[in-house]
Amino acid sequence: MVPYCYAAGLCLGVLGASGSAHAQLPAGFPCEPLTCSNLLPATPVDDPATNDCAYRAGNLWWVDYVAGSLAWSESARTKPLTVAVFDDGAWIDHEDLRNQLWTNEAEAHGRTGVDDDGNGYVDDLHGWDFVDNSPDVSPKGECRDRISHGTLMASLIAAERNNRVGIAAPGSDGARLMILRVVGCSGAGTQADPARLVRALDYATRMGARILSFSAHWNATTPELDAAFREIADRPGSAVAAIVVASVPNKGEPAAGYPAAYDFRRIVRAIPIGNDDMISPGTSPAPAGLNLGAPSACVIGASAPPSRYRVEQGSSNSTAILAGLLAGIWSSPRYAKLTADEFLATVVRGRMSATARRSKPGSRPPYLQGVPLADACLLATEHRLARVCRQPETH
Repeated sequence: MVPYCYAAGLCLGVLGASGSAHAQLPAGFPCEPLTCSNLLPATPVDDPATNDCAYRAGNLWWVDYVAGSLAWSESARTKPLTVAVFDDGAWIDHEDLRNQLWTNEAEAHGRTGVDDDGNGYVDDLHGWDFVDNSPDVSPKGECRDRISHGTLMASLIAAERNNRVGIAAPGSDGARLMILRVVGCSGAGTQADPARLVRALDYATRMGARILSFSAHWNATTPELDAAFREIADRPGSAVAAIVVASVPNKGEPAAGYPAAYDFRRIVRAIPIGNDDMISPGTSPAPAGLNLGAPSACVIGASAPPSRYRVEQGSSNSTAILAGLLAGIWSSPRYAKLTADEFLATVVRGRMSATARRSKPGSRPPYLQGVPLADACLLATEHRLARVCRQPETH
């Protein structure tokens, strides 16, 4: 088994890898447990911001790409936002996740087997399994032995930083993870059931999630699901307003799928960007709107079983990274009191120079590599971020 960092070294553009080396990287590359001793130092990062092994070894290119470290010191001074992760569950005992979870305080200080807060869910300490109707949010079935997509996504949103192991993420300080298991790994459970999603959406917003991260997508909807998303992501003044970060697939599909296909004001679509600074080939067309670029290829994240990591690529990564970055910025002192609409108007729409829809796959984005970067530049005082803060290219 090859250390994950060697695989990362093959494909990271910042290490000077060629396209052919990138192409040779197997999907789902098997990884050794991540420790400081088996890192392959690439371009070490002399940055006291965090002591996480992969970051200090220079292997978290995607954190630097979105200037994610800028949000750490800012968001560390305020209360983190709750980010709901709609996926196949997560290994919540993982070394990089166990201290990053949203906690239902009523249940944490209540009695086992009792619905202490009266929300209809018993012992929902860190979320809920809507597939098996259980408080156990860990992956089930084949997901226990495979990658566990939700574990990876959770780590890219808000892996713990400064713990001397593993990775860091843009939302390490600014986000806490609510784990909602809405899909399984086999049979009918792999499909996004509309009724299940409606219940999960209701739970997430009632329990205080401000950002909803959907790395999965589906091709059909129902009136009930439409209404739930409209209330959360579109209606002005909604009591359950939240920002929905939706994946835009990059497998050549003719349409973006839901929830990215919704034309709602609080839908933010994650456009996958490769480590060559290009929109990923095969990216589906997305509606005009809040379409923000984020890294998708050669991303290192947590996986099953606990204390293991792997290199992955795909549009799902972009969604999680963007959700974490938005949480990191929104939770900072200057923006923490803004509503979802105010935050999007001030930080995102106010700084958009163009949308990803105006770029074709394989072209350089004509926007600031994802609008949150433009805002990150306002927080920056370090000269090393000059590349990130450059003006948008014109074509």
